[in-house]
Amino acid sequence: MLLDKDYRHSASKGNSFIDSPPHWIVHQLYAFEGKPNARMIMGTAAEAGAMNAIKNEQYEEDDIHKFTQKTFIELGGTEEDDEYEMTAKIAVRFKDTLIGFGDIVSYQKELQVSGEPYGLKHDIKCVTDFEFKDFIVDTKATAYLKRLKSGQLDKNWYPKQSDLRQQFLYKDIYKKPTMLLYCSHSDTETVELEHLEDDQLAMMIQTFKTIEFITSIAKTKEDIVRMYPLTLDNFRWGKGDTELKQFAKDIWQKAWK
Repeated sequence: MLLDKDYRHSASKGNSFIDSPPHWIVHQLYAFEGKPNARMIMGTAAEAGAMNAIKNEQYEEDDIHKFTQKTFIELGGTEEDDEYEMTAKIAVRFKDTLIGFGDIVSYQKELQVSGEPYGLKHDIKCVTDFEFKDFIVDTKATAYLKRLKSGQLDKNWYPKQSDLRQQFLYKDIYKKPTMLLYCSHSDTETVELEHLEDDQLAMMIQTFKTIEFITSIAKTKEDIVRMYPLTLDNFRWGKGDTELKQFAKDIWQKAWK
């Protein structure tokens, strides 16, 4: 078994493997640690800005903007990033919607459960965004929401399949309904999941089992590298010639020497 004994399955790791097995290999087997990009920082900072406003009842937009943008910089973003301005506006939209759901029970609540009930050898780790008494809300910051002429969300884009896999996993583990809150700097949409099919949970568990299987039959990390061609066109790899891409290229070249 090539997985570390302390390895924990998670929705983010599962989605990474589904989107791009090489991306998962580089991060989980070769422990690559890169800087988060501005889009990732935007989501984290916007959530923090909304939570700070709600917790301290500081609802003035200027206060929310200052806190959120300060957080954006602290997390590694810059004022030159397009996301710098968007982050603050998204935080306000998150706050406006979340306060309508009632009192927040927990924020960024972490839960680790045994994988045995799902036929897994490793535990599953979950971290929710905003938990309320009767449901959980997962916030998603985005540059824009793609809508049809009718005004409805384009179902080809939203809800994203990766988001559904994550939320149905959380729903099963926390035993609570889940909801997605998408916000851009100028638009907001909530998506309830009760009417959607929950085969996404089966897909996520199957992915966890695949990860455990390939790491149990391979003798070395290089064996797993050779199982998958290195394709770098998935959004997770970022734009341009990044440090992550070069790191991956070096691994694949060495594995095939």
